[in-house]
Amino acid sequence: MQPTQFTLAVTLPDDETLHSFYGADSSPAVAFIQQYLLPQTAALSLQPPVFVFGASGSGKSHLLYAACVQAQELGLTSQLLALDEFAQYSPRMLDNLEQLDLVCLDNIGAVAGDSHWQVALFDLYNRLAEHGKKLIIVADDQPTALGFTLPDLVSRLQACTVFQLRLLSDDDKQKLLQQKARVRGLDLPDEVARYLLNRQQRDIRALVSTLDILDKASMVHQRRLTIPFVKDVLSSTFPVTDL
Repeated sequence: MQPTQFTLAVTLPDDETLHSFYGADSSPAVAFIQQYLLPQTAALSLQPPVFVFGASGSGKSHLLYAACVQAQELGLTSQLLALDEFAQYSPRMLDNLEQLDLVCLDNIGAVAGDSHWQVALFDLYNRLAEHGKKLIIVADDQPTALGFTLPDLVSRLQACTVFQLRLLSDDDKQKLLQQKARVRGLDLPDEVARYLLNRQQRDIRALVSTLDILDKASMVHQRRLTIPFVKDVLSSTFPVTDL
């Protein structure tokens, strides 16, 4: 069965790229993935896969999806699988993925308790390596802490180039939210950004979803983002939320 070109499991903001990753200019993970995806000589094609881990909200999914978008822009075929969505299915879905240039696995720890999936992941890792293809893996924790019991698989994961992402501070989240607002042509004053951080969910995806709501409301009503206006919009959108 010929694998298909990847489709993202969720709709991503247009600005969710490697370059828009918060702190991209100083991020070792971003710099490495950018180089990792470039066409390489035969000698360099043997470099190990990339393994990125961090707590929820650290930007793992942004980095993984952005890597896939970057791969497409480079003309590479790719597939992204969020394993928490497919854990109940047969690991045969990993068959033939070595025909692609890049495979991205999100939340690999979701299948740690399934011996069949562990064997399938081990086999996929080896097939990709044998064919000189690229693999990027994302998880909540480091390879030895995910609960995998197949020693050879754990050994392969440990052999990856590993990066840990740190949670953003509230100051970082404010700057990131304002960065995303600027991309949308919005002016998000400091006091409004702090209001959103204090009154809304602090998860970045939830905050960006709220920003999208405010963006549309701002265009419809031709209003700047002020705290009174934001209160009015969010109280009508989330009437059960204590604003």
